[in-house]
Amino acid sequence: MEKDPAYLPIDKVLDLKTIHPAVNVNLPRFLLKDVASGFDGGTNDPLAGAGIDLPDLIKDVKLIRVVVIESNDTNRPALDTGMKTLKGTLESKWTQIVTVPEENVGVYAMGDPSGESMAGMAVLVYNDGDAVIVNIVGRVSIGKLIKIASSSDKLPKGMLEKLRAIGNQTGEATAQPASKDAGGSAKKPVEHSESTSKKADSK
Repeated sequence: MEKDPAYLPIDKVLDLKTIHPAVNVNLPRFLLKDVASGFDGGTNDPLAGAGIDLPDLIKDVKLIRVVVIESNDTNRPALDTGMKTLKGTLESKWTQIVTVPEENVGVYAMGDPSGESMAGMAVLVYNDGDAVIVNIVGRVSIGKLIKIASSSDKLPKGMLEKLRAIGNQTGEATAQPASKDAGGSAKKPVEHSESTSKKADSK
């Protein structure tokens, strides 16, 4: 799995034995299949009422990794360094699709070799010293993720609006990768103003 281009080397950048995460979720494919088996759309499916088909959402996902670290005086220097390293890796090798600078949030995507499908996603949030790192290896629908995120009131301000704006621009709630420059590096995404986001939400 570590050889997959969409794999984010969190453990190599942050010593999680020293910087103890508050949340450390590591679900490879075989565990995802086991988890998804309980979400069958029946009466015991917690997502049934939301119209979300979890097995369909993750059918092409190889790994989901979520790490949440609460910053303190002891771990802050190492956390600062590690998050800057991860951000540098993502900005140089991935396509940045959403930024919320005031919340220090970035959402990134990587295409597969054919350039026709998504190979993975990553989310970095480093706000008020606390860090959230999400890495999805494999293909996942951004449109369906937006639907799940819509039910959450814990997303950073402005992030969901900008995701919706991208979805409305593409016409089917899926983000298109940013274009590459001559050197192959991902260009920065188009900034979405608040007025743009509000127009997109009203459609």
